[in-house]
Amino acid sequence: MAAPPRSGTHPDYRFTLANERTLLAWLRTALALAAGGVAVATYAPELGVRWGSAAVALGLVLTGLGTAAAGYRRWRANEAAIRAGRPLPAGRLLPTVSAAVAAVVLVVAVLVGVEVTGR
Repeated sequence: MAAPPRSGTHPDYRFTLANERTLLAWLRTALALAAGGVAVATYAPELGVRWGSAAVALGLVLTGLGTAAAGYRRWRANEAAIRAGRPLPAGRLLPTVSAAVAAVVLVVAVLVGVEVTGR
């Protein structure tokens, strides 16, 4: 992926650096989600059904991948807006990542419920 275009006026460095810190926060979140998926795949029990931990692990890793890609796209769009002196674009990243994590947590809750009631 290419860097954002260099057109427009040169912005205050503080805005560019703040935008980079935000990107790094999204990348840390993505890494944590992927690491959580690896941990579930490695250490979690079957979670009520044979495929339970694999499904949760895959969901976490894919959510992490999506978070990293979307964070980069958001950084690019924000950087272009900063350089052009436009308002920052509205982002749908936070609600989307929140919904994905909530979906994974819901699946975990159902699988844990199956595990507990199956005993």
